[in-house]
Amino acid sequence: MANFEHYMYVLECVDGSLYTGYTTDVAARVAKHNSGKGAKCTRSRRPVSLLASARFYTKQRAMSAEFHFKKLSRDQKDALLARAAKCPFEQVLEEGMPAFGPAPIREFVARGLAENEDAAYKAFQAPLIPSMDASTMVGVRTPVLRKMAKAMAKRSDVQDFLADVPHRLFEENQLHAFVVGEMRDYAQALEATEVFLPYVDNWATCDQIPTKVLAQDRERTLEAALRWVADDRVYVSRFGMGVLLQHYLDDWFEPRFLQVVADRRIPGFEKPQPASKAYYHNMMRAWYFAEAMAKQPEAAVPVLLGQADVQLDEWTRKKAIQKSVESFRVPDETKTLLKAAR
Repeated sequence: MANFEHYMYVLECVDGSLYTGYTTDVAARVAKHNSGKGAKCTRSRRPVSLLASARFYTKQRAMSAEFHFKKLSRDQKDALLARAAKCPFEQVLEEGMPAFGPAPIREFVARGLAENEDAAYKAFQAPLIPSMDASTMVGVRTPVLRKMAKAMAKRSDVQDFLADVPHRLFEENQLHAFVVGEMRDYAQALEATEVFLPYVDNWATCDQIPTKVLAQDRERTLEAALRWVADDRVYVSRFGMGVLLQHYLDDWFEPRFLQVVADRRIPGFEKPQPASKAYYHNMMRAWYFAEAMAKQPEAAVPVLLGQADVQLDEWTRKKAIQKSVESFRVPDETKTLLKAAR
């Protein structure tokens, strides 16, 4: 992916002086210098020749390498260039310029995504998330992202990544969700979730944010979940309903939760268009009631049959019935009643 190709390069001019620069295309940049259209200081020192180039995965890292290299003495530069003849220049720079140091987390992320880019997987995945701009998707499989997130969670600079929102790439959002999922401290996880939720912009990332740790304090999480459900931001609301689905259809269930989800409607809910925000919001509402059919049937069955005070719009009611009929956890006799009520 071109977005991950960033280079710091070193040229030797005809008079023996060195020139250091940044580019995304080394060959084209060298040619431009030799045509007289490059940097002003190389125009009178042509021809130039490439001594070394270091490939990085973010512009910031490449430009940092350029900055630190330029601060070195000529003898120090020559020593590093001599070493570059025997090992990768990137490694030489990291080892030979202490102030440059190891790759920061943004470089770690970009490199990991670039090295695991899968065009075929992207072609498969993009249509499943039609609300996303395909140009923001790299095509990295979920197991790879989970492995990266585990490594990121152990880094001392992980907060730099978490604070760098909104992210540009779909996979960066997925990584963010998985990193939050690595947190075991309730307060830390809740705060990280609160910070991230406003930036969630698709159903896949919304549903990937792990919630297991939130079960450590059911009362506090319930308060947050009800607030999230009521939020005007679609995916914050969807996430809140997901929390109610995952953690409050057991002994913590209250019939009022059915009303909360049924009443949470957004513009376009009556006939949501595929890939619209209303569609993905309604789908979570339907999923919630289908799950309630399996775990709290006495409360949910009357709603889907249209025989309860809780009034569910027709689109969501029929979708919930469809999901319930497809479920292996709903008894056949209940499925018969639901089919007749469609």
